[in-house]
Amino acid sequence: MTKSTLSFQQYQQAFTAHIRDPHNRPRPKNVQAKGMDVYKEIVFNNLFESVSACFPVAQKVIGKRAWLKLIRGFFREHSSSTPIFRKIPEEFLAYLSKTQTLTPECFPPYLISLCHYEWVELLVSTMADEVDKPDINTVGDLRMNHPAFVHTMQLLNYEYAVQKISPRYKPKEKVTTQLLVYRNTEFKVKFVELNTITYRLIEILMQEKVNCEQALTMLAKEINQPQTESIIQFGLEILEDLRSQGVILGVY
Repeated sequence: MTKSTLSFQQYQQAFTAHIRDPHNRPRPKNVQAKGMDVYKEIVFNNLFESVSACFPVAQKVIGKRAWLKLIRGFFREHSSSTPIFRKIPEEFLAYLSKTQTLTPECFPPYLISLCHYEWVELLVSTMADEVDKPDINTVGDLRMNHPAFVHTMQLLNYEYAVQKISPRYKPKEKVTTQLLVYRNTEFKVKFVELNTITYRLIEILMQEKVNCEQALTMLAKEINQPQTESIIQFGLEILEDLRSQGVILGVY
């Protein structure tokens, strides 16, 4: 490796370091301030718009000044693991999960959960279609078969009611909140609020290779419900409702 290559790399590092942290990292020599300012503005604004577009509620809740401070910290401190532009919001979540130095005003306790909830919409909307679609009977009996959930389905479990957070509602207490997110056949992202029983039922069906009757029997034992058949009937009604919404496509 030549000295000129090493020199060029040092120049690149100094150039990008100043863009990321202009207050603490000096502008490279022989670079005009006016030209450097253009680069700083373009690069930061592109990042800012990309992140902000994914988290509209979060930025409104903490306010413009705190949001700008948060994005500047992300830009300055975080080292991305991917060059893919649409994955920047996911990198922002990674930054939030390890950031401990921000003020409560900028980083309320529910912020990570809220941002994850908003990011999931992007995740589900951009998930690729299944390449090899399994054989599914769309009208098959759910009781004696294993349900085929839509492949975009995501089960979410939060400590705060993230779907209710807004500039007017900023939770002060934790409330266990369980949600289901999926993309329907019309390519629209849908959110379904679940109760604890339904959430656990879906969890069992995703983890175990059992039919719905077996899953509901397992659930009845977990909750110490002796009236197993009533649980089965109740659960099958819930699953049929999920099928009508497009969460369940049929049975395998």
